[in-house]
Amino acid sequence: MAFELAIISIVAGIALGLRYKVLILVPAAALVMVFAMIVGIGRADPLSSIILATAGLGTAIQFGYLAGIVIRGAFGSVILLPHAQAAQRRAP
Repeated sequence: MAFELAIISIVAGIALGLRYKVLILVPAAALVMVFAMIVGIGRADPLSSIILATAGLGTAIQFGYLAGIVIRGAFGSVILLPHAQAAQRRAP
């Protein structure tokens, strides 16, 4: 189950990295870690398993965010975000 949650966290991190700045990671990582703790406690997992799942999912969302930033940097000149298009229209 932890592998599936890690994949979801990576995809969510990529989505966040494509759109938002780095400060979005604080509430996103906190939310993911709280979710991992709730699931671990609900399944009556041992404490060590809960700690590993929490750390793994927190790391996964951060790696996903990093991948999203890399994708945005690589394709940012090709695919402009809406706020970047508006800034280009205002530039003289």
